[in-house]
Amino acid sequence: MTYDPNRSEGPSPLAQSMAHSRSIPELLTKLVRDVTDLFRKEGELIRSELHDKINQLQIGVGKIAAGAITILVALIVLADALVIAVAEIIGSVPASQNNTGWAALIVGGVFAAIGAFLIRSGTTDLKVENMAPDRTMLQVRRDAEMAKEQFR
Repeated sequence: MTYDPNRSEGPSPLAQSMAHSRSIPELLTKLVRDVTDLFRKEGELIRSELHDKINQLQIGVGKIAAGAITILVALIVLADALVIAVAEIIGSVPASQNNTGWAALIVGGVFAAIGAFLIRSGTTDLKVENMAPDRTMLQVRRDAEMAKEQFR
């Protein structure tokens, strides 16, 4: 290959024609297609995040149900403990050597504490601010701002 001093070192005519070949309608069509794809992907993102929030809702409801059942067991045990304690106080039933009344009271208290924790945890999971698709809303807001800047 020989060196041609008359040949310019700029872009080739083919490269120049390719660079100038896109018309305004083509660019607008591409922009509309890109914005449509962006909103479609945002829709997929919000569906995915809402699916996650529904799972969180199901877990919260499950925790509340587990807490309610646990508290029901605690109330049964506490009621049994109260009966035994009252019976020992009035002396109608001879006191046992192992103090089953106090043991039942302790067990009932533990069940009640566990149930209260589960219900509190479940209701925290169900708060409205925990259910909103925050990440998607932030991303959509950013995309809308970017689209506004592109049209200026």
